[in-house]
Order: sequence, then structure tokens, then C-alpha cells
Amino acid sequence: MKRMIGRKSSMTPPAHLIQAEKKDTQDEIFKYLKKVISASSSIDALKIFYAAKDGIESSTQIIKELGLTQKRYYTNLKRLMDVGLIEKIDGKYTHTTLGKIAYQLLEAFKGALEHKDKLDLIDRLLKAKNLTIEETEEIMRVILKDANIIPGERLTDILGPVRMADTWDKVVNDVVEYIDNATESIYFATQYVDLRVIDAIFRAGQRDVKLNFISRGEGQISKGLKLFSKIALAHPHYFKILFQIVNSPNFRIRYADVPYTFIVIDRKIVMVEVVKPSSKKFFVSFFFHNSRLAKKLIESFEELYKEGYDVKSLIMKLIGKADG
Repeated sequence: MKRMIGRKSSMTPPAHLIQAEKKDTQDEIFKYLKKVISASSSIDALKIFYAAKDGIESSTQIIKELGLTQKRYYTNLKRLMDVGLIEKIDGKYTHTTLGKIAYQLLEAFKGALEHKDKLDLIDRLLKAKNLTIEETEEIMRVILKDANIIPGERLTDILGPVRMADTWDKVVNDVVEYIDNATESIYFATQYVDLRVIDAIFRAGQRDVKLNFISRGEGQISKGLKLFSKIALAHPHYFKILFQIVNSPNFRIRYADVPYTFIVIDRKIVMVEVVKPSSKKFFVSFFFHNSRLAKKLIESFEELYKEGYDVKSLIMKLIGKADG
């Protein structure tokens, strides 16, 4: 093999080869998944698999308990072992690590099937456009009372988006409603300024809700304070309250390069904006009730916050000018 002199060769495989490798890997996983499903597709196999959860010490005894013939028992047991769901340790048939995971997934699916009528009702509920997240959550809670379909999980965390808003007014109306119901914290990264949202945030600050903000720049913050001043003209004591809110340890604000608007309320309610690729302007927003997504967005917020510039002193100065 000749070595080229004076030219660096990349050690990274070409993109088409990487894509081919990913496809090959996925195909292999699908093939293996097909074998696993095939091995556990009979009622006999499922009975044996469930019996192995606590370990099978005596095959003779379990054959009698399950009402199987020796041939049916050993044929299905071998299939389950061949695909790696069951192994024999110290003379005892038990679940492998893969088998333990498969068991949890089967339990979840079995629980879902036991409550299929309720899940069908929830499907219809999620299509309703006139319900708030809280109303949807409350109805689902009643429907699924005592139904532990997926142990350790909130069903609403799995069902995904609750609502889509295709106009800015709809977004603002929903955001204001959720801010007014906030009890713990708000994480808000935004490119926009809206008087209705500013007013709702002011009310949240009076309830001692922890307020965390990232604005696109000083101009947006200045614009927001000017808008708030219009409200305060009719209520001069607002400036004193605003000063207390901004000066509180519960209030954080910086300006940074915000790629899109998002808000996380009480670490569970999320709004994410989707912008137009060409203009980067508002296109549509999605509202979720998802604690996992909320956690990830809070992590993203903190990363943006670290890169931003502290503007508390600027705000205090602007408040002083407006009050004067």
C-alpha cells in the first residue's frame, strides 16, 4: 500500500459508510428482536418466562404446575435460553439481565392491555382542543385511578404533547394561564416582549415564585420595563414591588443569544417554540406536561445562563429612572 506524502488523510469514514453501518446495526437489532418475539410468542413460552422470574429450581414441579408436557416445556425453555432471556445458574433457571428488562416491559404492556378501554378514552381526550393541561391531567387522574399501568412513571410523561398553538395570541394566552397557576418556579428564555406575559410574571413574583429569565438582549429588557411602566403609571406602588422582586434572591436574569423561546413552569409544564427556518420567526408552539423534558430544558437554560451577561444592575437602574 502506497503512502501519500504531503497530504493528510482523514481517519473518519465517509458519511455514506457511517450511514450504512448504522443501517446494518439497526437491521441486526431488528433481526434479533424478531427472534426474541418469536421465542416468546406462545402462551407456553410466556408461562415459563413468568415462572422464571423467581427462579425455576424443579422442572418436574413447574411442568405440573403449568400443565405442560415435557416436550412443550423443554422446547420453549430452550428457545428462551437461545435468545438470552433465561439462563441456568447453579441448577436454577432464572432471568438474564435482558430477561429482567423484558419482564418489566411485558408487565407494562400487560397493565396497558388490562386498561385498554381507559386508554382508548384518553386517546379521545387528548384530541380535545378546549381543555387546559390541568383539566386534562385531572381527568386522566380520575380515569386512571388505581391503575398502575407503568410502574414509577406518569402516563402523561409518556403520552407527549398536550396542545399545539399555531398563533402567537394562543401561545400568550396559554403561557399567561400557566404562569398564573405557577407555585414553585419559572424558567423562561425568550426572544419576545409581551405586556400580558410581563404582567403575569409580575403577579408570580408577588407570590414568591422563583423567577429565572434569559432575554435576547438589553434592548428587549429595556423595552419590557418601558411597557411595565405604562401599567405602573396607574399604580405607583408597583415600582416598589418590582424593586423588591428584582432585588430578591428568587429573581435571576441575564441576556444571551436565545435560539428559540421556551418556558418551564413548576418543573413539569413546558412550552417550546418552533421557528421558521428561513426567517427564524415564530411558526408554532407545543405545550407538554413532561417532567423529563422539563428537566432537559432546565439544563439547557442553565447552559445559556452561564454564557449570558448579568443585567440585574441595569434593571435596577432603569427602575430607578422610571420611578423618578
